[in-house]
Amino acid sequence: MLQFFDVTRDAPWFPQVKALYESAFPANERIPIKHLLDDKIKREFWAFFDKEDGKNAAAPKFCGFSNSITHGSITNIVYFAVVPELRSRGYGSQILQVIREQHPDTRIVVDIEVEEDSKDAEELERRNRRREFYLRNGFGSSPFDYVWQGEHYRLLTAGGTVTEKEFRDFWKEILKNVPGAKYP
Repeated sequence: MLQFFDVTRDAPWFPQVKALYESAFPANERIPIKHLLDDKIKREFWAFFDKEDGKNAAAPKFCGFSNSITHGSITNIVYFAVVPELRSRGYGSQILQVIREQHPDTRIVVDIEVEEDSKDAEELERRNRRREFYLRNGFGSSPFDYVWQGEHYRLLTAGGTVTEKEFRDFWKEILKNVPGAKYP
C-alpha cells in the first residue's frame, strides 16, 4: 500500500529525496532544492513509501517523490522520480494515481524532453520509455513544445488539454512574486 508524506528539510527521509532528486535530473533541469522547499510558491512536495500490510511488515520502503504545483484547474508535476532499483514495478503509476486522486478536478500536466533532440541511442531509448510510461498512464500529447534552461520539452496532459496560453499564464501567475524567476 502506497503512502505519502510531505517533504520538509527536517523530515527523516529528506536525505533520500535529495539524493534521488540530484541523481534523477541533470543539473540543467534542476533548480536548487531549497526552492522546492520554499513557501514562496505553494508546492506539493511528497515522498512516497510502500507500506506492506501485516503484523510483520518491514518498515515502509522509500519509493520516490513528486513535486507539483496546482493553480486554478491545472496541476503541473514539475519533478517526479522513482528509486532506480524500483522502476518498472508499478510505483510510478501508483504515484500518478495518488496525484490524480488528490486533484480529481484538474488537468494534470507533465513535460518530457523531446525525443528528437536526444544525442545518442541510449538517451533516445530513455526518452521513449518515459513518453510511453506517461501514455500508458492516460497522458496525451499537447500541441506545443517549449524550451527552458536550454532543454527542449514537450507537454503531456491528462484530464483534458492545456493550451499554450493557459500553460504560460499558469507559470506567469505562479512566478509573479519570485524576483528573477524564468518561466517557460
